[in-house]
Amino acid sequence: MELTTKDKILISIALCLFFARSIYFSYLPSLNITEDMILYLNLVEFITYMYMVALFALLVSVVVKLELTKRDKILVSIILCLFFVHVLHGMLDQLGVIGMAVFTDYWLPVSFFVLFVLSWIIMILSSIGILFEQFSGAPPLYTFVSIIAWISLFALIKYTKGMKLVPRIVYLYLIPALVMSLAYLYRIPLH
Repeated sequence: MELTTKDKILISIALCLFFARSIYFSYLPSLNITEDMILYLNLVEFITYMYMVALFALLVSVVVKLELTKRDKILVSIILCLFFVHVLHGMLDQLGVIGMAVFTDYWLPVSFFVLFVLSWIIMILSSIGILFEQFSGAPPLYTFVSIIAWISLFALIKYTKGMKLVPRIVYLYLIPALVMSLAYLYRIPLH
């Protein structure tokens, strides 16, 4: 698979905005911020957050070029839709519509850790909390979404029967984690 000119432009935009965001946040503490500057600083944060949108567009562009079976296309579309919810949630956070989002309140590697590793930990702990009621300290929405994530896992086990092992493991790992991460739209973990 070869990168097109559009893909290279998306990579350039994402890198420029990511480095601009890094520089902005490294110099932000040294600025003498006044009340008049807050609107402009929020605008800068929103514009530099667009690196995430550019990365998502690049991801979609690359996935479209892959030769996938119909079943793979459906599963990849589910992953992209669930991932896009978090990108959009981050945009709403940057606009000040909501309070916290995974991609804006954590450093980028931590965001992916929260989405793809911590989600599984929360799913398992929520299951233990359901079975043994003394451990149920999670918010009710987390428990509800955890149940849906487990249901999606068992549905995927049946739906992906007959697939090659590696793609099947990837789907079985990513989709329930992303379903569980929908609870983060209400309240992100570690806060």
